[in-house]
Amino acid sequence: MAMLTLDPAAHNKRENYFLLTSLCVPRPIAWVSTVSAEGVRNLAPHSYFNIVSSDPPVVHFTSTGR
Repeated sequence: MAMLTLDPAAHNKRENYFLLTSLCVPRPIAWVSTVSAEGVRNLAPHSYFNIVSSDPPVVHFTSTGR
């Protein structure tokens, strides 16, 4: 499976804004990935995230667990 990479610099502010706002709809699910110090990869669904800014494009998530 190929990974899709988006470069915000390749788009104007309006396009970045509409991309971000289309991602955060009611009850969105984000896929959050991590890599441990030992190199173990993890991918998990996460539903507590939101847009912080569209210029620069920033999305944050909050976790209450380990």
